[in-house]
Amino acid sequence: MATPATLSALELFCKAMNKVTAEIYQLHPDRYILVSGQEEGAPTCPYENVQQWVGYDTLTKEYIRFTKSVYKKLVEEMENKKIKI
Repeated sequence: MATPATLSALELFCKAMNKVTAEIYQLHPDRYILVSGQEEGAPTCPYENVQQWVGYDTLTKEYIRFTKSVYKKLVEEMENKKIKI
């Protein structure tokens, strides 16, 4: 899959690791989402356990890893949405 021409050096480095940092997330917050670990094709943890939530890049259509700070922020947002419903 081709890399978009607009990626910065940091984005290119992190893309090689499939990791999204807080800095990258803030550049494109609507691009990255959490999806259920039960989704078809979702990666399992290294110990083959199903993860509750996994990161997903809606532009490249690939599963990605968030840094801990981004992951915690997105999980908190998901939990807040559940409470409001």
